[in-house]
Parts: sequence; structure tokens; C-alpha cells
Amino acid sequence: MPAKKKTGLIESTEVLPVDKPESSALSEVGQIMQSAINQNASIDTLERVMNLYEQSQAIVARQQFNEAFSRFQQDMPVVKKNKTAAFNTNNGGRMEYSYASIDDVVAAVQPVLHRYGLSYWFEQQQNGPNITITCNLTHVSGHTICNTATGPMDNTGKKSALQQISSTVTYLKRQTLVGILGVACTDDDTDGYVPDMKDSAQPPVQNHYPDADFQRLLPEWRASIESGQQSADRIIRKINSKAPATPQQVQQLKAIQPRGH
Repeated sequence: MPAKKKTGLIESTEVLPVDKPESSALSEVGQIMQSAINQNASIDTLERVMNLYEQSQAIVARQQFNEAFSRFQQDMPVVKKNKTAAFNTNNGGRMEYSYASIDDVVAAVQPVLHRYGLSYWFEQQQNGPNITITCNLTHVSGHTICNTATGPMDNTGKKSALQQISSTVTYLKRQTLVGILGVACTDDDTDGYVPDMKDSAQPPVQNHYPDADFQRLLPEWRASIESGQQSADRIIRKINSKAPATPQQVQQLKAIQPRGH
């Protein structure tokens, strides 16, 4: 099912015209076809000419797709992850992560896709507990490529059966769309689809975040806060997801202000 457009987020952009095929092979095949028809050629002859004609069209369509996709990648935006989520781990800890939702991805890439005559749609299949999503990317010339991913239903948390399906479908749609376009997303991402975290995979819970690690990373965090890339509160949340920050560490981070403030 095609992704829903977000009202008010899609810019009005002019679609660049698709160049008409200038392939001499395509023109010659068309002439041969017309000549064969005029000469009452046999069905076998017409079929061979038609196959050659269709192959020529496919070659031209693929060339136009490649050119359009190359232009798209030159203008392709980087999608910023502006959403956060958190969940409890099996050993009683808590993990927090940031992600870009499929709505964020669509809002960023769809105007650029439209500009170069590109569009996409999804196909969905379910086989037992597994769901398969195929993202098809096509050009107005007719050439299409696809990217397929399969995953189990997301049974984390207290989701209903329908919510499990919806969570997995949303995750797989985003992954196949990002994958086929080659979109870059900042920070690590799970997009709300959280795999079961095993106790053995979790580090031991510490009383406080190690001050040695804090001082080592402080210059990097300071630059990030001053440039406006991250807030002090967000960095504190990340620290607390590993081990509680000390009051002194919190105070040091909150004392840092973005430039211009």
C-alpha cells in the first residue's frame, strides 16, 4: 500500500521533464516493425520484431531511471532522527534510543523523488509469524527496482496482535525504503521495533557513570551542545541509560550553553 502523504510537508516542486528516447536502435526497430506489418510478415516474424522493440524500450527506460536516480542522490537529504523512545531490559535496566520514523523519511525524500519522476509503493505478505515487505521504486519511464525484507511480528511489550503486525510493517517499510534509496540517518536507530534484549548481552549495572569516561567524553559533548546538535538533557538521558549520572556531572553539562545564548 502506498505510504500516506503528510499534508503540508510536501513542497510544491516542478517535475523535471523526461527526455524523449533518442536511441537510434529504438527508432530503427519501430521502422522495421512498421515495414513488417506493411509486408504482411508472419506472426513469428512480428513476434521477434516486437521482442526486439520491447528490449530496446527496456534499455532506454533503464538508462533514464539510472540518470534520474543519480540526480536524486545528488540532492538526497540526510534524515535527522528527532524522536526518542525507551524500554525496560530483561535484567531490570532501561535502554533509550533515538530514531527517524517513516513519516520523517517520507517527508524528507518525497519532494526530491517527485522532482526527478521517481515514486515508490509497498507490497505486503504474511507467512505464519513472518511478514515480508517489498518496496518498489519506479521511474516514469517504466523501469522499476525493488528491495525486500522479512521479519517476525514484534511481540515486545504488551502489544495486541494487530499492534504487533503494525509495528513490524512500519519498521520493514522504513528499512526497505531507506535501503533502496540509500538514505543516511543520523545516530543509531531501531525505529520503534525493539528486539528482545537478552540479559547476557547487557553490561552490569553500575552505581554511577564512571567519572573517567565522563571527563574523556566531555569535550565532545561540550562541542555538540555549543553547536546545537544535542541538548544537555539529551546527553544526560543517554548517560542515565547506561548508569546514573552524578549530580556533579549533570551540573557540568547543564552549565554548557549553545552559542548565541
